[in-house]
Amino acid sequence: MYPFLEVKCLTNTRSLVKKSLFLFTLIVTVFVSCSDHHSAKILKKSKVSFDIASIGEEDKSADMTGFNPAVYFIYKGKSMGFNFELLKAFPDEEPYKKTFGHWRKISQYDDMIRHYSISINWDWRLLASLIYQESRFIPDVTSEAGAYGLMQIMPETGRNFGIDITASPENNMRAGIKYIIWLHSIFDNLIPDTKERINFILAAYNAGPGHVLDAMKLAEKNGMNPLKWDGSVAEWLLKKSERQYYNDSVVKSGYFSGTESVNYVSQVRERYEHYQDLIQEEKTHPF
Repeated sequence: MYPFLEVKCLTNTRSLVKKSLFLFTLIVTVFVSCSDHHSAKILKKSKVSFDIASIGEEDKSADMTGFNPAVYFIYKGKSMGFNFELLKAFPDEEPYKKTFGHWRKISQYDDMIRHYSISINWDWRLLASLIYQESRFIPDVTSEAGAYGLMQIMPETGRNFGIDITASPENNMRAGIKYIIWLHSIFDNLIPDTKERINFILAAYNAGPGHVLDAMKLAEKNGMNPLKWDGSVAEWLLKKSERQYYNDSVVKSGYFSGTESVNYVSQVRERYEHYQDLIQEEKTHPF
């Protein structure tokens, strides 16, 4: 009967809905803003309130000399690892000790690394560098190839040593140490120089000893020093990806792309040098 009243009521209803939506949006915006501001204040107050799990995704960090307490170890552009104990304790540290000599932790597994490094006569910081290269100190990480844990041990390798590598981080490290001892049994009598020997053992840890032995034979056959890594055996490990070399009669393990292994040796050594800078201790081991 009165269509104009119906239109008017409909218009008022729409207007009311719009106002209600506006008010709701405003309230939500203010709430979120306050929440973000509150969170920011919390982060500012507690310097360890960052998401530690996200730190390692893409080395999201600042140089430690620039001092970002949420990040442990980006030093000279290199990712060094995390120190959970230090992060937890940091708000109580005053003033912040910037001197490298004050840093005494690389990972939460330092004590275990120190313990097991004695059995292979390595500087524990070198072993820590290898472990970081393998797993970034993540105890349950699994590679695409099936290697597991801190030292990225293959399950069959662990079984050969009678160790369940998945049972605990310590079991995984025990298996890794036994593997390094086995590599020493191969290279100790071949490489007399202790500093050179570690390069070969690091390469073998990554590539397997067969490919490294092949590269040594190729170097010797082609008039280069089979006992020298840089500029010699490392170059021949790279050449094992070329048909004329992986089909050579002295090669027993076949094709191999050595780029990862050559880089592996360089990166572990370089990080070890940084660890020595960060944690200054008297060196008591040949490596």
